[in-house]
Amino acid sequence: MKKALTLGMAFVLLIGILSACSNDKSASGDGDGPVKLTLWHPEGDTTEAYKEIIKEFNKENKGKIEAEITFIPRGNKYAYEDKISAAATSNTLPDLLSLDGPNVANYADAGIIQPIDGLIKDQDDFVPSIITQGTYDKKLYTVGATESTVALFYNVKMLEDAGIKPPTTLEEAWTWDEFYQAAKKLTDKEKGVYGVNWTLDYGEWIIYFTGPTVWSNGGRFISEDGEKTEGYVNGPKTIEALEYLQKFTKEGLVNLQPTPTEFEDGKAAMMLMGSWEWTKLQDYKDTQWGITYYPRSPEGEQVSPSGDWNWGMSTSTKHKEETATLLNYLMTKDHVVKLAEVSNKPAARLSSFEEMKEWNEAPLNVLKNQVLKTAHPRPSTTSYPVLSTKYGQAVQNIFLGGDVKKELDKVAKETDTDIARKK
Repeated sequence: MKKALTLGMAFVLLIGILSACSNDKSASGDGDGPVKLTLWHPEGDTTEAYKEIIKEFNKENKGKIEAEITFIPRGNKYAYEDKISAAATSNTLPDLLSLDGPNVANYADAGIIQPIDGLIKDQDDFVPSIITQGTYDKKLYTVGATESTVALFYNVKMLEDAGIKPPTTLEEAWTWDEFYQAAKKLTDKEKGVYGVNWTLDYGEWIIYFTGPTVWSNGGRFISEDGEKTEGYVNGPKTIEALEYLQKFTKEGLVNLQPTPTEFEDGKAAMMLMGSWEWTKLQDYKDTQWGITYYPRSPEGEQVSPSGDWNWGMSTSTKHKEETATLLNYLMTKDHVVKLAEVSNKPAARLSSFEEMKEWNEAPLNVLKNQVLKTAHPRPSTTSYPVLSTKYGQAVQNIFLGGDVKKELDKVAKETDTDIARKK
């Protein structure tokens, strides 16, 4: 009797386990129900567009795949990244996650995202910089719908009154000295007008907007293998580039305490700013503005910064094939056009960019030319957060009059210490 009871209980337990397994399969899409996928993206300009795209995807894949997108407020600058780190620790990552370009190496090395080589349709249709940005250790990890750049915005009337003609072609882009001389001529301290405006903060902006000055001069922030900053971020070419930029603040050509609308209000004749700024300028009808190319080193090539948010496949996904289907759906030509237009950013697909006719004419053609011809991604290293933060602090001190070499030596020491710690 006891043996029969034991067998009976074992049978009931077995049925329960099989039933639970059956329910789990159904919930995950391995049974009769659709495969359920999740994706995360920071809340912002593209929120509504992504909602519409996901809605269309679910309709087209009804009964097969069902996607749910969650938009996460960024709050402080790293709230979104903190959530990803916590999810990686608790193994609750979504199938697809959006990440900022400089984080690719860090997330790939940490095992948060996985390679997507061979999974992306028409990969050659993406602008080269977005592929470079998404590549780590010779493997592709991410792709994105949009790109970005930094260019020189200018007040048309102020330059005309000063007899200054800004370059209209990439080949004519100002050299460092030509840009410096223009800023000097346009500065009018009696009227409180500065030659050029640039934002001063400790965030990602500093390495983003000063990077081209370093690269154009033949400098680097880190070795090619991403293992060493000593001799690079504090190397002679990088030091020379930062000494050039320091002249602007030392001589009062740049306001160290600018108002948020200094350029728009006619208190700065030029402005080094991101490609997104042109939409804001449309609200200032009395300010006639134009865009010209990022200045270059006299001996160097033309360079502009690049990088934007992109999509990576998490290592937690149990449905790689379906997740790849969703990712390719997000990146279709038409969807890229839609996302680029609502965010007012350059498209990261060549075929999409061709359809956005406004970018073929002045002044937006300058931004397009830079994305296609001179784009340079930020350094790829697992210690990028430390490099970016410490470099930003150093450049702030340099703009305030600090010794360039001493400040950059600190960056090299602290970044290399972090690289060694991670090893």
